[in-house]
Amino acid sequence: MRQEPKAPPAPIGVVYNTSMTRPDAALAVAALYVASSRREARVSGICVNGSDLDAAIFCDIVARFYTGTNRAPSSNAALPIGFDASAQDSTSPAMVDAVVKKAKADGQPQYVRSIQRVTDTAAPDALMRNAITFSPEAVVVLSAPATWLARSLALTGSREQYRQRVKRVVVVDGDDLARDAPAAKAFLSSLPNPAVSVGPDIGQALAVPVVRITGGFTWSPANPVADAVASSGLPEVRLQDVAAVHYALYPNSGFFAVAGGRLQLEPSKRDACIDALVALATAKPAAPPARGG
Repeated sequence: MRQEPKAPPAPIGVVYNTSMTRPDAALAVAALYVASSRREARVSGICVNGSDLDAAIFCDIVARFYTGTNRAPSSNAALPIGFDASAQDSTSPAMVDAVVKKAKADGQPQYVRSIQRVTDTAAPDALMRNAITFSPEAVVVLSAPATWLARSLALTGSREQYRQRVKRVVVVDGDDLARDAPAAKAFLSSLPNPAVSVGPDIGQALAVPVVRITGGFTWSPANPVADAVASSGLPEVRLQDVAAVHYALYPNSGFFAVAGGRLQLEPSKRDACIDALVALATAKPAAPPARGG
């Protein structure tokens, strides 16, 4: 009897919880969509926590740009963005403003977005619960207060599903996470596997001049991530969030080791690691496979 070929395993789902206040966060989102286009991961959920609505709009713009739905404003094909509505009156970073408010010569927005108001976003606890429980295997990159991740544990069935499905949690250690340390502790203690922390020392070791980053986006005459990085006002980008995403997706890359729960950069591989991170974060997404192929 002829056996039918087995379907390839589903790419691991990624949940990214971000404040979107630094250029490396914008690059991390780009890296996720590039990996998704290569079928190396699936962007299951992005949640903006600790920043204003424009940060959620920015994430929506990037999602549409990288998934090819930027020509269909009414389409629901782009990923829903979770948003903490209690932060809607905070001030958005300059890099986010530069993208959200960028206009064409006719005055129309440069980049298509489907989020116009808070009601266009998803409830962050429900979005993250669904993103994890609808993925056979998931990884979480936590780079913002864990408030809503902790609250999502209270939703029916979440706690046991998280224990079964979350394979890795990568925590970007910094001021954003510290704003709700009890929530981070509650979330991380609910999982069977210890988290891996990516400290500021990793960002310092992986600092890259802004011109090197923006020079990688020549494949597109206009790119929201390139605009964000160029508008950050910083001379260099510390690739802390990009390193966290890279380790979450490719833990066996050989660039990093883990000691005492903290990510450590292999010194002899620093230059190669920077090359790999920049290449992933600035790459053109792979074209979708031809129909019937």
